[in-house]
Amino acid sequence: KSSQQTELVFKMPVHPIAADNAAQLQQLQQLSCPAALAACRSWWRQQIRSKGLQLCLHEPKVIATFRASLMYLMLARDRHPAKQPGGKPFYVQNVNKLQYHAFWFRDASYMVRAYDLTGHTRRARQCLRYFFKRQNPDGNFISQSGQHDGWGQALWAIGQHVELTGDMKFAREAFPHVQKAVAWLEAARKSDSLHVLPAGNPHDDEFPNTTARITGDNFYGLVGLHQAILLARALGHQATATAWQNEYNDYHHAVFSRLRQIGESDGNYMPPGLDVKGGIDWGNLLALYPHELLSPTDPLVTGTLQHTEAEYGEGLLKYARGMHDYVGMDNTESFIIRGQQRSALRDLYAELVHTSATQAGWECGAPPWTTRDFGRDLAPHGWFAADYIAMVRNMLIRGQGHTLQLFSVVSPKWTQPGDIISLHRAPTRFGVVSLWATFTSHGMVLHIHAHLRHSPESLRLHIPWYVAATAATADGKPLAISKASLLLPTNTRVVRILWKRNENLDNWSYRAFVKRFEQAWQARCFDHKVLTFGNGLHVWPK
Repeated sequence: KSSQQTELVFKMPVHPIAADNAAQLQQLQQLSCPAALAACRSWWRQQIRSKGLQLCLHEPKVIATFRASLMYLMLARDRHPAKQPGGKPFYVQNVNKLQYHAFWFRDASYMVRAYDLTGHTRRARQCLRYFFKRQNPDGNFISQSGQHDGWGQALWAIGQHVELTGDMKFAREAFPHVQKAVAWLEAARKSDSLHVLPAGNPHDDEFPNTTARITGDNFYGLVGLHQAILLARALGHQATATAWQNEYNDYHHAVFSRLRQIGESDGNYMPPGLDVKGGIDWGNLLALYPHELLSPTDPLVTGTLQHTEAEYGEGLLKYARGMHDYVGMDNTESFIIRGQQRSALRDLYAELVHTSATQAGWECGAPPWTTRDFGRDLAPHGWFAADYIAMVRNMLIRGQGHTLQLFSVVSPKWTQPGDIISLHRAPTRFGVVSLWATFTSHGMVLHIHAHLRHSPESLRLHIPWYVAATAATADGKPLAISKASLLLPTNTRVVRILWKRNENLDNWSYRAFVKRFEQAWQARCFDHKVLTFGNGLHVWPK
């Protein structure tokens, strides 16, 4: 037998090199794999471990997926061949480098906001300037014909960038585009008999084959108009802000009077369409997030959550017959806002159970309890990555109205004696905040350090559902004890809480959910026989 070994090196440029480009070919030839790998590791370590928001807690899968999600967003970004005035390039936020190597406002708006939520504001600003390039001459933001969600999503992403960064130079640059967009909305609503966005057939999302006035499109429209109002106010255009607020109030009434009428006969469920029955749950889940269009306790919110929760499979929201890997996180955000800590944490672990070995999320395709194969809908999916980043961030810190909310949802796995939860340089609408929490068998000590552009009206620290607080102080002064949360002075630096744990918490961790998922599979399989099909391996269910 020969003991010789041969190393084969395959070099595949992302962009093909022309056969007559001697300089690039020589550069490729001289590049070694160890050198390229070392340079790659160094670059990613600098981007992910040194810059922007730094998050630490004692459950590796949660952190690994958070970091990988940010990497997947960056990998999907391309430099556009066109140049901005002044010669700077445009940057296009694509969904991935595979079958979704393309731009949609719906995906890109969430992905750009994830950059802002993690402190990578330069990338966000670069991508948003491409939004301006894609605005229609009539003022509309639209990715493809019939897809009217892009109008609100674009304005939301633009406004969120200003809100999270305080970048008034960008605000002034964006405002003419926003004015043009709002003028389009006003004209579109006037010409519609229901005074909402025009009917469209997106060939996707809620209605793959049907033309309808889409609930989610109008929720995004209200969210985008709200951000436009905030932008106008921030720039001192008070008369414009007042006019747009009047438009918002009328628009809000048109949408929700219709939905209340529908909900009266359907358990307060808000359906995908305002004028057509059927459809797939998608944007109709957005009444609370990304902006509270209704009160968290509104019957329409509760009815829609109950209706869609009943449709979950393997812990994920269904899309047609298959599972969808990220749309259900809109429900998760609603649970966070409503204080439903168990439901939000259950959703987090269900998402993690369905990620790949490289922490990637996908989109849809696999029917529940049949296969893990999502077919040609290849991971990583950028919208999943952006939603996951926002979900974990919002569990730990978020702005809600004029209140800064801390630790809305924390897993028992993260609060064991000796554990630490830390957020360093977390952007919020009020400024940049850092948190450092240490846990003992008897409670928690939380240090808060903030660089605020303006102070919140209130500061609320949520109490985990699995403990009963017995005493608390803020900077040494006693606080009133509440079961659900503590209201803190807005300048609080150190919070100390004594508590007693009151539940068996062994089932609340990623590994516990994996074990329960495996047990559920075993219970559903009558003989563990693995049958081979053309598109992968299926364990045949009962």
